[in-house]
Amino acid sequence: AFGTGTHATTSLCLKLLENYVEKDTKVLDIGCGSGILAIASVLLGAQNAVGVDIDAQSVKTAKENAEINKISEKCEFINGDLAEKVTGKYNVICANIVADVIIKLFRNVGDFMAEDGVLIISGIIDIRKDDVLTKAEEYGFKVIEEQYKDNWCAYVLKCK
Repeated sequence: AFGTGTHATTSLCLKLLENYVEKDTKVLDIGCGSGILAIASVLLGAQNAVGVDIDAQSVKTAKENAEINKISEKCEFINGDLAEKVTGKYNVICANIVADVIIKLFRNVGDFMAEDGVLIISGIIDIRKDDVLTKAEEYGFKVIEEQYKDNWCAYVLKCK
């Protein structure tokens, strides 16, 4: 499963999570891969984290990684599509996936955001950032922070 922490997009997300995760934070990791962002969130002090991925192997790996880090009681990993399998509201939602999938997420990701919650997105190559930001604006999101590494972009968004 993708996600060792060394890729630019993962390190950008980890850096941003440090700024937004607090002790009462509930985190949702969309396209969780190896579970690194959900697990890091709990290690940073989040109350709990849910990871969702359409790849069953990713979910299996994420669960194993949570056990290795001795935090499996604070993490839940779900195999399936976001809108079909996840419920609840989250203070921090992160999605480190490709631009096209992020664009599709804008349609319903706001339904999962707690009031005053943030959406951290990455996996966006610089030549696709305008496509993503234009669609984010269309769905009522505004950029409150941005980070760049190599040719990759990461953004923190809030609902307007």
